Amino acid sequence: MPTPRNAVVDPDRPGIYHTISRCVRRAHLCGDGFGHRRGWLQRRLELLVAVMAIDVYAWEILSNHLHILLAIRPDIVKGWTDREVAVRYLKICPCNYRRRGRGIPIGADPTDDEIEEILATEGRVAVLRKRLSSVSWFMAKLKEPIARRANAEDGCTGHFWEGRFGCMAVLDEAAIAAVATYIDLNAVRAGIVERIEQSKHGSIGQRAQALAGRKPRTRIPLQAIPGFTDRGYLEHVDQWARAVMPGKHATPRSLPSILKRLGLTRSSWKDVLTRGLESLSGTAIGATGALRKEAKRRNGSWVLSPLRNWAG
Repeated sequence: MPTPRNAVVDPDRPGIYHTISRCVRRAHLCGDGFGHRRGWLQRRLELLVAVMAIDVYAWEILSNHLHILLAIRPDIVKGWTDREVAVRYLKICPCNYRRRGRGIPIGADPTDDEIEEILATEGRVAVLRKRLSSVSWFMAKLKEPIARRANAEDGCTGHFWEGRFGCMAVLDEAAIAAVATYIDLNAVRAGIVERIEQSKHGSIGQRAQALAGRKPRTRIPLQAIPGFTDRGYLEHVDQWARAVMPGKHATPRSLPSILKRLGLTRSSWKDVLTRGLESLSGTAIGATGALRKEAKRRNGSWVLSPLRNWAG
């Protein structure tokens, strides 16, 4: 039985989570002639990160699924005024049906009347305040408009995404670095690119562009990866990309302390990169101490880390 989302995510405190979502039947619904849909997802992600209290460490949009390593920031939402909460919500969820009836241009900024309607509804702002730092609401508002647009393009109805997105708690700096590395290697592992800087729909390509002083393909702000400079992180990911690519035999010496803290050997970590973290079971990733703390937060519940299957 899947672990309930409310056991994995504490919506009332800052936390970091690895989310993954797949198209139905794992079909190539964003690839094989439909690669432009990755651009839809990327632009939607830009909007949500700009408006919501969500930080992003790493992301990658592939042909049939997407990964995001994100942090929820309910502490930031608490500092927003009621009016700011209403404006931010309306930027994500404008009522276009009402707008057409009132003669308000689609895409226009929220009007005073729209804002006042929210402020005048008792309890509405409190609900929206929680939503603006919710990982579940973030994923829903990322995926729903893409599904509608894709179905319209295909001339069909029904599910575009699998119903439940995967979500793992990322508990410490070692786990952040490990999961970010895994995500940033996906384009290489999938054979989409040969070099990490060629990634067009992922954070590693974005980081490479920024370091080279080039105009970025996206405006998604990225958080620094703990324990690395910007240049050091790119070199680290590049080393591991060479290790997992067919015909490459480099043995990266980076990440030793993190592997030790996570209870992994170099060979087991390479297996994770090669075979896929999402294929393993688990609801939290971190060093032993962080996992024990998380188990205590869950009232003593057993916390399964997917990386523990690879230790040794």
